[in-house]
Order: sequence, then structure tokens, then C-alpha cells
Amino acid sequence: DAPGALTLNGLPAYARVARILSLAARLGRGALPRRPPTIVSPCTACFRNLSRARKALATHTDLRRQVDACLAEEGIRCETGAVRVRHLLDVLWEDVGPDAIRARVSSPLSGLRVAAYYGCLSVRRGGARENRSTGFETRFERLLEALGADVVEFPLRSHCCGGRASEASAEVAASLVGRVRRSADERRVDVIAVACPRCRHNLRALPGPLSAVAPEPPEIPARYFTELMAEAFSLDPRGPTRRRTSFSSTASGAGLAR
Repeated sequence: DAPGALTLNGLPAYARVARILSLAARLGRGALPRRPPTIVSPCTACFRNLSRARKALATHTDLRRQVDACLAEEGIRCETGAVRVRHLLDVLWEDVGPDAIRARVSSPLSGLRVAAYYGCLSVRRGGARENRSTGFETRFERLLEALGADVVEFPLRSHCCGGRASEASAEVAASLVGRVRRSADERRVDVIAVACPRCRHNLRALPGPLSAVAPEPPEIPARYFTELMAEAFSLDPRGPTRRRTSFSSTASGAGLAR
């Protein structure tokens, strides 16, 4: 759960996140004692929650004291500031790089019209990435181009998918999802690439549970970007999955930097 969101008492949420960060710090020191512990999140929502909690606990003394007390009951030392939090997309872009990714492509996604959908959390100020390098706002598109895809300019790339609103108001979520998918259809997009599992979930909820409260928008697959990488690297044994609404990859980009 997002710290402080949809709750009158954010302490339990902050304590949960602090527990994750503190355990990661402990494990990281044991595995790589000479490197700062790092959590790599493939989920934008998780990434933002971890980052926001880390920042809040570093700046709010009273909150930190309360969280320290919660973790002490489990015998855990609060070490949130010792852990670096990164998103998987950033790791692939900054540590591996587009050239190395391009060199691994054996089945280019040529002719596949792809929209890079960041979602609102990836680009929202005040809690996501602490240090944004020049070109951050286009790195998703450039990574997809390295896979050989035909990246389509997508004006709604940073619009909200509805997030957890789908749990409280299906009408609101359906409206937001429909807007994104209709915009993609107008641009003849074959696949909407996402970097957030929650965005993927909501975009795939139509047709489905949300279709009962809103006109059904065009059917366009929403794919997590590593699924597209697996296809471009010929790692999916089932072959191309273009224009399919369901995809389950059994491989990942593990070992990409080797």
C-alpha cells in the first residue's frame, strides 16, 4: 500500500516499507559487502512507495522514531537510508545500455507499432526518481527502438490508468483506461508497452470487469516491456505474440550484461 494513501494512519504502511528496506540492507551487506545494498523493483508503484518512504523516514524525525519502535518489536534495526532504490527500466538503461540491448536482438520487432506508456507514477514529481538524468523522459521509447520496434508518438503516455481507483470506482477507472486505449487505437498502435504491472492490469481489465460500466474501447494488448525484450531476444518458445491479449513469458533478460 502507498504510504499515507487511502488511510488515516500511515504508520503501518511506512513500517512495512521500512521493514523491506531494512531487510534488504542486511541481506545486501552479506552478499556484496563492498557495494551499497540496492533494491531493483520491476513495479513502478512499488518503486515509488519504497522511494517515498525512504525519503520521508530520512526527513521526519517523529515518523522515524515510531517506525524504529515498530521494527524493534521484531528485532529489526531500521536501516532505510542504507539502501538504494531503482526501477528495472533504469537499471537496463543506465547499467546495460541501449547498445548492449540492441546487440542481443535476434528477432527485431520490425513493423510492430508500439506505444510507450509510462503511466503517471513514472514521471510524477516529488517522490519517484531522486536524480533524473537528461533524456529520462524518452528512455522508454529509445529502449523499445533498440528492440527494433516502430515506436509511435503517444501523447497520453504519462496519463493515469486509474491505479487503485478501479477498487473504489469502476466508472472512473473505466473512463481513464478507455481514454488511453482509444488514443492508442487512433494511432494504429499494435501493442501498448508498460513499465508498471498495475497499469498493465488496468489496461487489460477492458474487455472484462470494467466493460459493464463503460463502452468497450478497442482491444489492444498491454505488454510489460520485458515481455517484448524476451521476444526480441528469441527467448519466448511460443514465438511472436503480436495482437494477442494474453502473454506469459518464461524467460527474462537475466544475464543481459554478461
